[in-house]
Amino acid sequence: MSYLIKKKRSPYWYLRIRDLETGRWVEKCTKLRHDDPKESAKAMKEAAKATTGEVIARPRQGENFSEWVPDYIRQHYEGKPLTQLRNLYFWRTIHVFLHENGIRHPREIRYEHAAAYMAWRKGPDGNNAAHNTARNEVKFLAFLMSEAIRRELAERNPIALARIELAPAKAKREISDAEIAAFRKEFEKEESWMGTAFELLINLGCRFTEARVSKERIDFDRLTIQLTDSKRDALDPRKYFTAPISEQLATFLKRIAWYDGHTMPVPTRMMNRNFNRALHRAAPGVTSHCCRVSFISRCHRAGLSEHEAMRLVNHSTRMVHRLYSKLNVEDARTAMMKVPLPPPPGRGTAVPSEASSSSRKKGSRASSAPRGRQGTSRRTRKDAGETRGGRGRSAGS
Repeated sequence: MSYLIKKKRSPYWYLRIRDLETGRWVEKCTKLRHDDPKESAKAMKEAAKATTGEVIARPRQGENFSEWVPDYIRQHYEGKPLTQLRNLYFWRTIHVFLHENGIRHPREIRYEHAAAYMAWRKGPDGNNAAHNTARNEVKFLAFLMSEAIRRELAERNPIALARIELAPAKAKREISDAEIAAFRKEFEKEESWMGTAFELLINLGCRFTEARVSKERIDFDRLTIQLTDSKRDALDPRKYFTAPISEQLATFLKRIAWYDGHTMPVPTRMMNRNFNRALHRAAPGVTSHCCRVSFISRCHRAGLSEHEAMRLVNHSTRMVHRLYSKLNVEDARTAMMKVPLPPPPGRGTAVPSEASSSSRKKGSRASSAPRGRQGTSRRTRKDAGETRGGRGRSAGS
């Protein structure tokens, strides 16, 4: 509610109102004197008018973030359950920040809230999130603001103007055979689905969420398994792809504990976190995605072509696929040994030594010296002949 105030050393009324754009209280000089009854009445009318404007601009029912965002996320990502789950998690975190800062309506969002959210999210109050995680959540808030504009709940999207740099992602490393043995020993202490998921990840190079496979999709006679690519849309023809399995993996899968006809329960963020923590206890710095990196590196080390390795993990582009290969200098040395060498140099093409090259340089200087002396002697004899001829002519004359 707007109201009038007096200030020392000023004869005018000041109107204190709430800025509908920034949400902050501001003071505005009315240029109406408080010692004049008529001008004071005009100032009272301006205060009442400003209060009416605040009431009109007040959010109506159904316009606050919490009243439409959850349902919108569920409807918008109806065919993508994992994306829907991730963005609902994003929204729960964003909603905590908005609530702590008293922000309820899209019109209350300001440009500076992007930087404030990054600082809050990466701090202890925001659970010390990584930079790129906080950045993704800010981008999702900008996405929600775009939807608010379409719903005529806001006129602009100040969050979209924020430019937050992407931090370099941590490179996933390859897992050694000794670490694989340590992981298997660690998973013996955990729930049975963790050991099953690890064997699928390390033998097939699939993602964590793809390790949940129905028993009906495993053909033990033909040694094949049908996986679901978690990165593709439901209508993508390559959403489901068949991969071969080894006798070793087939024997392991025949004796596992099944979860409602699947290799593991429906994966959640907490399950992935617990799985990574178990890996970290056995070998710090390892995550579930390191299994995919290790599988692709083994494929390249075994001599598979890039096209064959891409088919096994269902990669679409070479650019993404090459990020997973972790071949080192010893692998390059092994590959170099397979390359046919050029024919060895013959006797007539032996590489000259330093002594022979220096002797040739001396010989070249020695051979050039006589030619210089011969040229000088010829010019001397020619000059001498001209002198004698000149003397003879002078004598005869």
